[in-house]
Amino acid sequence: MKKLLVMCFALVVGFGAYAQHTIDTLKTDTLKKKKVLIKDSWSNKKEKANEKKTHTLHKADSQDTVKVEFMNKNVVKAVQTDKGAKVKLGKIGKFSYQEDRDTTKIRIGGKQINIIDGWHGTRIKIERVHPWDPNQDKFFLEKEPGFRGHWAGFEMGVNGFSDESYTGYAYDFMELDMAKSIAVNLNFLQYDISLQKERNTIGLITGLGLEWNNYRFDNDITLATQNGVIQLVDLFETYPDWKIKKTKLTTLYLTVPLLLEFQIPVKYKKRRVHMSAGVVGGLRLGSHTKIKHDGDKVKDHDDFKLKTLRYAAHARIGYRSLNFFATYGLTELFESNKGPDLTPFTVGITLISF
Repeated sequence: MKKLLVMCFALVVGFGAYAQHTIDTLKTDTLKKKKVLIKDSWSNKKEKANEKKTHTLHKADSQDTVKVEFMNKNVVKAVQTDKGAKVKLGKIGKFSYQEDRDTTKIRIGGKQINIIDGWHGTRIKIERVHPWDPNQDKFFLEKEPGFRGHWAGFEMGVNGFSDESYTGYAYDFMELDMAKSIAVNLNFLQYDISLQKERNTIGLITGLGLEWNNYRFDNDITLATQNGVIQLVDLFETYPDWKIKKTKLTTLYLTVPLLLEFQIPVKYKKRRVHMSAGVVGGLRLGSHTKIKHDGDKVKDHDDFKLKTLRYAAHARIGYRSLNFFATYGLTELFESNKGPDLTPFTVGITLISF
């Protein structure tokens, strides 16, 4: 029984010998254009010499090692030592074979098969083991991916105003129905800059996005520009016959973030808590008011003395694809002395990450 199991596993390890013949064929094969590479430690002496100069390898990794790569990703990785062998097949599985004086150990994923020879004969024992920890077994360590931030995606949030001042106006006419004052963000471009050489947990994020802000008025009012200043239009007085259903102000901005992000690995470096903070600049692309009444809609496209350029403090926190964000304006909504003093803010959640 022991010999049968050893022979079966030897077929997997024997792939290393077959790869020696295959590498010569692939040098002129069309697969080379697809970046299929097979590397071993016993055929290419020049490459082996270069590795010795630039790397300090474990004794087990310095001999009888085979790697098969496709599109710069490891497909098969195998190493054979005096005591056994280890094989990694992409993300499918990790196998190891180890033979001591009286015991042969075959490990597949989270289970280990022990074949024990003793005076009473051969026994087979199957036991559970902990998953491979890359920090304990460097052979199974994946290539460290580059820093990847959390900006790109589709988001929704709620808009509001703070630090409100209506000096010169009759009343606080831009009171909002916050439950219906919705923000929609489409962050379509992201560029990441790692700030570490050997790790990927701290970096800068920038990119591009589009931000739609809907400010749903709680009162039956709209806005107009008169003599270069924002004026209140009371719809109840101006159009007494209208049955107002909703009235709002909508803005569209092109956004550019600059964020510093920290990531905290919580499980084998794959699942992470991320936190980021920074500033987001915005260029106003358009704005309009909308009045819906009696089954009809009235839109007025104007700049309404809104700031063309704006800046806001931005913070994000999340786990994997779940992400919460908050934005607080560093500039006011309207140009100075052209309208009420209002500082916009938004809180929301990422629905889809890109």
